[in-house]
Amino acid sequence: MALPANDNPPLRRVGNVIVVAQNLLLEKHLAQLAHPAQPAWQKVKYNPARTVFFGRIGDQDVYLKHFHNPSPWRRLVQRLVPSHAWSELTNSRQLRASGIETPEVLAAQCNHGAEWLATAAIAPARQGDLWHIEQAAAGEQGRRNITQAGLALAEMIGKMHRAGWVQNDLHGGNILIRTDGPHPRPVMMDLHRVRHYRRISRRRMAANLAQLYHDRLRLTTRTERLRFLKHYLRVCQPGGTLRGWNNQVELLGRRHSRRRFASRDRRTLRQDRYFARLKLPRLWRGHVVLATKNRLACSQAAGIEFKAQDWRQVLAEPEALFRGSDVEVIKDSPSSLVIRRTLCVGPHRLRVVIKRARRKQRWKWVLDCFRPSRPVRAFELGHALLTRRIPTALPLAALERRWGPHLMDAILICEALDATAMNKFLDSHLARPPRGEIALSVPQQRRLAQQVLGRLGRLVQLLHDHNFAHRDLKASNLLIRWTPPREPEVVLVDLDGLSRRRFMTSRCRFQSLMRLNVSLLECPVVNRAGRLRMLMGYLRRPGSGQIEFKVLWRVLDEWSDRKLRKQLRARRHRQKATRRPV
Repeated sequence: MALPANDNPPLRRVGNVIVVAQNLLLEKHLAQLAHPAQPAWQKVKYNPARTVFFGRIGDQDVYLKHFHNPSPWRRLVQRLVPSHAWSELTNSRQLRASGIETPEVLAAQCNHGAEWLATAAIAPARQGDLWHIEQAAAGEQGRRNITQAGLALAEMIGKMHRAGWVQNDLHGGNILIRTDGPHPRPVMMDLHRVRHYRRISRRRMAANLAQLYHDRLRLTTRTERLRFLKHYLRVCQPGGTLRGWNNQVELLGRRHSRRRFASRDRRTLRQDRYFARLKLPRLWRGHVVLATKNRLACSQAAGIEFKAQDWRQVLAEPEALFRGSDVEVIKDSPSSLVIRRTLCVGPHRLRVVIKRARRKQRWKWVLDCFRPSRPVRAFELGHALLTRRIPTALPLAALERRWGPHLMDAILICEALDATAMNKFLDSHLARPPRGEIALSVPQQRRLAQQVLGRLGRLVQLLHDHNFAHRDLKASNLLIRWTPPREPEVVLVDLDGLSRRRFMTSRCRFQSLMRLNVSLLECPVVNRAGRLRMLMGYLRRPGSGQIEFKVLWRVLDEWSDRKLRKQLRARRHRQKATRRPV
């Protein structure tokens, strides 16, 4: 391969390794770079495609990236295209020559059998997504820093697109924010997926911005995204209007999100570093969690890395899960048995909720032969919700026992959350005088009710936007976690009634809102204005302007009255059926 020639320091070969000509000290440590060992090199990140180490050579901090080709298909593809190390080496130097800040490459080995890349560490710097979260919690100065970094990032991406460069893996984790100057500056990382085009179409530019839109959607406001796009258009000058570009980026962002979410959902029941499949005695089979990226609802288990062997020991006898002195029965009905207890998984002690599914109708025996069990479906859907940043309890394990195709038994294990059911939370904190642990004034109670009911409507909106329907959406299946001075968080539990829909019809949306509205009628402290606030939280979106809610509110009232009459008739029938003659 010909070495790239530009304004960067010259390169030369030492055996089969390419090094920076002026760095003589690095040549003495090439064997160490090819085979990094503990404790001199600290493993920072690992996945099947690459491993990243951090170490020090002389007075230089170095990040070392080793690329892997685990499958025969990847090894075949890498024989036909340039290696990842060579691509990142050349892309980094050419981008630096174009005025785009990237890490300085120190050395690289580009053989297909062993590929690695050593770059100089950038300090002080912070990963973009983590830096954004920290600054958002830092108050007004943090918001100003976010604005400055957003404009600098828009300028950098605009320069890249104008010069013909596209980062095909554009997200906050691949952007470093330097903090050693008066203003934060972005640095582009992970350059092996950067490509150069003679001419970049408008659609390709918008699709590249859509990747960043997907990654930053939950952390930025609509105003911040429009400001970013406006500055990008000023630098790149691709033509078109701001509204046209915004509509196209949002459309492609939604498509990109659907593809990303679908890709992650397919991993749930597979064997990888996040999930494992277990084969247990007495025909039991299961799926368990080893690690998770999603840390929602103040989950403690989300920060733990489990081992499949530890899970195999705990679940070797599933019947023993329901025995013990610390077992607390939450629910015992014809449809399910739910308990709460402490579970020891290796060195970790977890407070968990265990649910055993039961059948009320015999005809479901036949139906369960052709579909996954309820716990397995809830395990898969729970992780799908967490991937979409919808708060729910973390599903830890799902077990089922089959004799041939016949489902004999099924168990779901979820993390127990330190939270209160929504109806109990509202009754205690909004009562006059309040019965909760925190004494609230009347304005504080009003503010708390607005936050809870508004977030409740937003939660249902997120479910429907991602094509999830819940046939048992009620206050008892919603938990409230509140640690002042933070805002309360609404968490969805009991995912047996959750299902995916290809299309969310208006009827399906109103049925969920109707069930929730009827459930709120059982909370005496929630008045008509509170239930209307829940509806407004569901309807309100960024840039929606004035909302015509009166017609929808009347329809919701009619459906709720019909549901109440149906519940009363069903209750009278049950009372007559259970009445005993004297």
